[in-house]
Amino acid sequence: MPTLIILATADTALAESWERQVPPGRTALRMAPQTLAGGTSPGFAAVVVLDATSEAHLPPSLARCPTIFVGEARSLPYEQAKLSGRAKIYLTYEESATRLREFLPLIEEMAEKQSMIELLMEKTRRAEPVRLPARTSSLVDAAELWDFLEGAVESLDTRDRLIAEFRRASQHLLRASHAVFFLREAEGFRADRGTSFFRLDDPLVGFFESHPVVIDGTLWEGPADPVAELAVRNRLALWGARLLAPIHENGRLHGLIALGMRDDGQPYDESDRTRVVFYARLLRHFLAKCAQHSRLHHLAEQTTLAAKYLPGTLVLGPDENPPRQVPLTVRALIGEARIAKTLCRVTPATGQPFRASAGPITETGGTWAFWEEASVERQDGVQRERAERRALLRELGLTLNHELGNALVSLTTFRQAGTGKNIPPPLLEAARGDVAKLEALNGNIGLMQALHEAEPTAVDMRELAQAVSASLGLRVEVGPEPVPLAVARDLVEFSLRSLIACVLENRIALNAGQLTLQVRSTGKGAELTAMLSLKGKHLELEGILPEPADDMVPNQGRLGVFLAKEVLRLHHGEIHAGPGMDGTEILISLRSL
Repeated sequence: MPTLIILATADTALAESWERQVPPGRTALRMAPQTLAGGTSPGFAAVVVLDATSEAHLPPSLARCPTIFVGEARSLPYEQAKLSGRAKIYLTYEESATRLREFLPLIEEMAEKQSMIELLMEKTRRAEPVRLPARTSSLVDAAELWDFLEGAVESLDTRDRLIAEFRRASQHLLRASHAVFFLREAEGFRADRGTSFFRLDDPLVGFFESHPVVIDGTLWEGPADPVAELAVRNRLALWGARLLAPIHENGRLHGLIALGMRDDGQPYDESDRTRVVFYARLLRHFLAKCAQHSRLHHLAEQTTLAAKYLPGTLVLGPDENPPRQVPLTVRALIGEARIAKTLCRVTPATGQPFRASAGPITETGGTWAFWEEASVERQDGVQRERAERRALLRELGLTLNHELGNALVSLTTFRQAGTGKNIPPPLLEAARGDVAKLEALNGNIGLMQALHEAEPTAVDMRELAQAVSASLGLRVEVGPEPVPLAVARDLVEFSLRSLIACVLENRIALNAGQLTLQVRSTGKGAELTAMLSLKGKHLELEGILPEPADDMVPNQGRLGVFLAKEVLRLHHGEIHAGPGMDGTEILISLRSL
C-alpha cells in the first residue's frame, strides 16, 4: 500500500500547492482535529509535511513519523526545529511550493523502512497474547438478534436500507462504535459513507482473497507477510478501524467491513470475531437476495406496464389451454402452432383485425403467442391506398388531357374547314404531325398493360446505356466493372429513351452531344443498384426539374414520362434531381426485379 502523506497546515493555499506536488497514486490527507484521533498502531507508514504554525496541533501519534518541516527562514520555530533535529528535511515556504516533489519519494522510502522496523520490533517484544474468556450470550442478545433479522427482511427491497440495518446491528450485536461497509463496484471497493475507496489491484484485495480471515488491529493472526501486514495496518489507521472482516465467496472478495473499537473500550474477544464471521456471511446472502429482489421488482413493474400499454402476449404450458378472453383467431393460431411445431403467423384481413404470431417453446414444450389489434392500421392503409389511387388517376388524367389536347388542335381546325375548301399546306402538315402523336400516344397506352407482364432477363446496364446513347447521340461514361441486373430490357430501354427524348425536346437550342449519360453502381448481390446520371446545361424534365411547388398544378404533360417513372418504380428505383459537379443532374436508380 502507498505511504500516507499528511499535510499539516491551516493555510488552504499552501496545502493546495503541496497537493499538486504529491506523486501520482499517493494518498494525501489534510490534517484535521479528528485526524487519527485514536492513535496509530505499529507498522503505520506516513510522511508528515508540517507547517511551523501547526506544530502545536499535531497529534502525538504522528510525531514519530518522518517529517518535512516548513517554516520561515531564520525564524525562531524554524531554527529551534533545526537545532533539535525535529525533522528530516527543512524547507522555507517558497521552497516548499516548488521543491517538495523532490524530497517526497526519499522520505516515503524512509517511512516505509521505519514502519517495517517498528513492526518487527513490536513482534519481538510481544508476548503470547492473553485470550480473554468468551462473553456468554444473554436473552437480550437473542432478542436483539430477532429484532435485527426482522428489520433486515423488511429492508430487503433497497440496498441502502439493508446496509443501514446491518450498521444498526453492528452497534447492538457487536458493540462496535462505528461500521463502514466497502462494497464491490466495477473499478474497486467504495465505502457506503464518506469518500474512501480502494482499487481492485490494491494489495488489500489480494490478501483477503487468499486469506479470508478476520483481522484484529491489536492481534495479527494472519500469515507472516510483512508487506500485507503493513498494508492492512495502514488501512486500519486511515479508517480508524479496529477489526476488518471480508465479505467473500469462493476466493472472490465481494466487500469489506471495517468496525471501530468496542463502545465499552474492551478488545474484541474470540466470540466477537466468530460473530463477525457469521455477520459478514449473513450480509453476503442478504446482499445477493437484495439484488435479486430489485431485479424481480423491476421486471414486475415492466410486466405491469407491458400488460397495460403493449400488445397481448401469452405463454402456455404443454397441456395448458388458452384463456377464454383470448381472441378466437389467436386461439386457432395457437392450435395450429402446436400441431405444426413451428412458427405460425396471421395478418389482418377483412373480418379479422388481428396481427398475431405463435410458436413452440423449446425449453418447456409449451407455446407462446403474440397478438395486437390492427384495425386502425388497416383503416389507415385503406385510406392511404385510396389517396395514392386518386393521386395516380389525377396525374394520368392531366397527362392524357395535355397530350390529347395538343394533338386535337389542328384536327379540330381541319374539321371546321368544310367540304370543298382547299386545305393550306401548313395546316395539312400540322394535322399529319398530330396524327403521328396520337398514334405514338396509342402505342404508349398499349404499353401500360404490359408493365407487370414483362419477364426479367440478365442485362449489363453499361451496354444498355451505350445502345441508348448511340441512338440518341449522347456521350456516355461507364466504368470498367459490369453492372448486371435482372430487368425487363424493353421497358427499361423505353424508360431511358422517353426521359432523354423529353429532355432533348425541352432544350432546342442545344444539341444532344452536349449531354452525358454516366453509369455507376453501388451495393453487392441482391442489393446491387445501377445509378444513371444525366448531366448537361439547361436541363428540364416535366415534374422533376425544376422541382414543382406544392401549390402549383403538376406539369405532367407527357405520357412517356409518366410511364417511364412507373417502369422505374417497378424496378425498385426512382428519379430525382440533385446537385452535381457541373450543375444540377437528373439521377436515375433501379435494381433487379
